[in-house]
Amino acid sequence: MAHQLWTSLTTGYRRIGTRQSEIRALFESGITVGAIFEPLKSCPASADAREIQRLLAKRDFDLAGVKENEDGDVVGYVACSSLQHGKVRDHLVPFGVDVLIADSAPLTDLFEVLRDRNHVFVFVATKVSGIVTQADLNKPAVRIYLFSLISLLEMHMSFWIRSQYDKEDWKKKLSENRLQAAEDLYEKRRQKNQEIDLLDCTQFADKRDLLLRSEELREMLNIESRNRGEPFFRRAENLRDSLAHSQQDITEGSSWDSVIDTVGWLERILGRSDALVEKRALTDANHFDETLW
Repeated sequence: MAHQLWTSLTTGYRRIGTRQSEIRALFESGITVGAIFEPLKSCPASADAREIQRLLAKRDFDLAGVKENEDGDVVGYVACSSLQHGKVRDHLVPFGVDVLIADSAPLTDLFEVLRDRNHVFVFVATKVSGIVTQADLNKPAVRIYLFSLISLLEMHMSFWIRSQYDKEDWKKKLSENRLQAAEDLYEKRRQKNQEIDLLDCTQFADKRDLLLRSEELREMLNIESRNRGEPFFRRAENLRDSLAHSQQDITEGSSWDSVIDTVGWLERILGRSDALVEKRALTDANHFDETLW
């Protein structure tokens, strides 16, 4: 079962849709920034600054676009907090390339773009007409991508544990309580005729500990040490729990910096593991005659 989900034991063929690169490609070509941005509300450049500040505060807006006339293009933006006196145009901030992104840009690009800022403005065709904030990363399209990465990570962890430990020697590495919990769950699932093994019934934290205890696996996956690797696995687990429990804010108890760092780590370690899984499958595949086409 360890290979069969991803590769053929006979040919070493890698099954479509099991690579991290393929999951990312779904979000690069099929789901873009256009799926989550909000329309940018705008105000007249000639309007009284304090009045616009009052209106923005009433609507709980931190930012607004600015137009010289109602039918014109957005020429810049203002922050609600800056509108203390004079006219709106007195507080106008021109758009810089660092605060703009196209609506056709891959959704995955947003993680790096929003690392150092709370918002970016969105080009639709040739006009700025949208805005994306860090809070928009809580939307379902983003959650699907994050959950996919973490699910794939747990699958990779199981693959390497089965590969590293002889038969079920990994059971000796778990505490009695953790092993008993896995065995209880295994029995419940077995009674439902689910095709699983005992490792499938261990928790994320159990797999994390089993993987990190193996120096060989740490070296293969470029994890410097158990102490350096454990915090990232814990962050991934916490993020998974937030996603699974549909927390309104997936950064609860954390921060967007931490989440974005975790996403980058997930993509790197999965890319490394993907290459090794594929190499291992081809090496282990039995020789066969290819007669089908």
